[in-house]
Amino acid sequence: MIRLFPDYGRRYPLWENSTPTWDAGYTTTPETYGLSPELAQDLEGWQALWETHCDPLGGWNSEANAQKWLRDGRWLADRLQDEVASFADVKVEFG
Repeated sequence: MIRLFPDYGRRYPLWENSTPTWDAGYTTTPETYGLSPELAQDLEGWQALWETHCDPLGGWNSEANAQKWLRDGRWLADRLQDEVASFADVKVEFG
């Protein structure tokens, strides 16, 4: 199970709880899963948008940024699931 959610100080919003059959570690990167360069770049940008425009105490700096981030996140989750469908499921943990 690949978990998709942002956290401050991360380059990519990818996480996984390791299992005996898949020892990926807790935080992961696009290379861990062999993701396309385009998806990797878009995941990095999505993470950066969140870090730049969402304050941990004050929330989003604008409703437009929040809505764009949510819309892009759903699109990225679908793309991620398509790329890892043969070996993993994606769990969306944002929104």
